[in-house]
Amino acid sequence: MKVHNTISVLVLLCCAAHSLAAQNSRVELTLEDALSAARLGEMELKNARLDLQASQYQKQEAFAEYFPKVSAMAIGFYALNPLLEIGITDILGNNDFSWELQQKAQELSGIYGIKTKYTAFKSGYSASLSLMQPIYAGGRIVNGNRLAGLGVEASTLQLKLQERKTDARIEKDWWEIVSLEDKIENLEYMDGTLETLYSQLKEAVASGLSPESELYQLELARSELKAGLKKASHGVRLLKLNLLNSIGVDYDCPDSVHFVSPELQMGTPDSYYIDPERILGNMEESKLLDLQVKAKKLEKKMSVGECLPQIAVGATAGYSDFYDNLKFNSIAFATVQIPLSDWGKTSRKAKRLETEIQKAENEREYLNTQLRLLIDKQWMELDAAYDQWQLSGQSLESSRKLYDYAVSDYAAGLIPLQDLLQAESQYRKASSEHTDALIEYRNAIVAYTSLAK
Repeated sequence: MKVHNTISVLVLLCCAAHSLAAQNSRVELTLEDALSAARLGEMELKNARLDLQASQYQKQEAFAEYFPKVSAMAIGFYALNPLLEIGITDILGNNDFSWELQQKAQELSGIYGIKTKYTAFKSGYSASLSLMQPIYAGGRIVNGNRLAGLGVEASTLQLKLQERKTDARIEKDWWEIVSLEDKIENLEYMDGTLETLYSQLKEAVASGLSPESELYQLELARSELKAGLKKASHGVRLLKLNLLNSIGVDYDCPDSVHFVSPELQMGTPDSYYIDPERILGNMEESKLLDLQVKAKKLEKKMSVGECLPQIAVGATAGYSDFYDNLKFNSIAFATVQIPLSDWGKTSRKAKRLETEIQKAENEREYLNTQLRLLIDKQWMELDAAYDQWQLSGQSLESSRKLYDYAVSDYAAGLIPLQDLLQAESQYRKASSEHTDALIEYRNAIVAYTSLAK
């Protein structure tokens, strides 16, 4: 069943839960469906995918620095008085000759219609298009793109890491449910045998063949067993609610959901063993530490690039009309910028960033050691959980045989009721311990194998 179909059926069944209460309607949910639904609905994974998308956009932003910067500009103005006004006295100076010439020009201006002063820039406009292409920027464009590429890699690793954690958590919850359901089956088996004995003992008491006190003792044992069965059932129901909520399914009828468990081959720890160095090399945490060191080195290179020469070429073209003379013109130019006063500041900044690089390398060395310890720890826990599971299985098998013998012997009148109840108590304890050991071993398998995913 596909995950979308599964979720749809779950929601529909939830809405019709009251009308179907008398029926045995169940929805089957596989582990694969649960994992797929968790990857679609979990908030942390949604945000991790958004972080990856944001880093991809940032990489595209950095790549755009390789291309020319094109800009358009337009300006227009109108002045109450001309911004430029030049007369004869402005050119020749304030002297007798210029004043005499100015007076003659004023006399002729009325006759010939000429102006005695030149005016300009009373109104005008200009529109232009500019292009600037960086040629060399101290390596900051190249290193900026490399840094953006590392950001995409880091976001991808973070997404995979979160997926791994989600899968491990879902599998852990899943196998806890399955293990508790196994425990419930054992308790139901004991409840069934005690119910049969109770019916037989009740008849014996009524016939005067057995004392009534034994009936009360058996009733007390059955009450304790039913209380344990109810507690386990509530625990399974709570775990189901938690799991359904984790995979993003709003569902308040978990008892109608049947968890279809895959065939889990509970092999020996040796069947799960993976070379620790191989696990460490594939872990997202280790790769992220390497990216952190690379990012610090690129930051230092970009800092050094701030004090290196910057070269760019450009061109601008446009029309202008500032003094009743529309003209088209174009200009090509090149710029070279050499920072002179920032060498000392940049040098100290580079030294500061070098300390950041050393810190990142130290963190990588230390955390890689911690990751290796984590791998060894998970392996030892897996091995120890297997031993405990094997021992609890032997105890469970022995206690069940003793319980079956006790039931038969009591029915035949060979042992007293106290011996039967003692055997029942030992069997119930062994069943609980075996379930706990099984949960621990399954969780240890998931925890160890998830490191190598």
